[in-house]
Amino acid sequence: MKQTDSKLLTVEDTFLVEGRGIIVAPKIPIESYGGQRSRVVTLRTPDGGERKASATLDVPFVSPPPLADYYLCLLAGLTEADVPIGTEIWLDESP
Repeated sequence: MKQTDSKLLTVEDTFLVEGRGIIVAPKIPIESYGGQRSRVVTLRTPDGGERKASATLDVPFVSPPPLADYYLCLLAGLTEADVPIGTEIWLDESP
């Protein structure tokens, strides 16, 4: 991991979306993240494993609208076994 990486979140729960990937919790407040919404991230699992993944941050469509705006993080092409609870998701912030 490079010095310029920053932690986006630690996974507390996962939800499978068939054909799309895994949505991870917790939600990400919009004001805490203003970068690219599609990017490669590094997953650091509790057992010490590390892998790259494609992540998309998106505002969910829900009715009624939430009181606070937030992103959901979707990890494409992964299963729940690939993203155990406690996995850290890191952003590469290098230029």
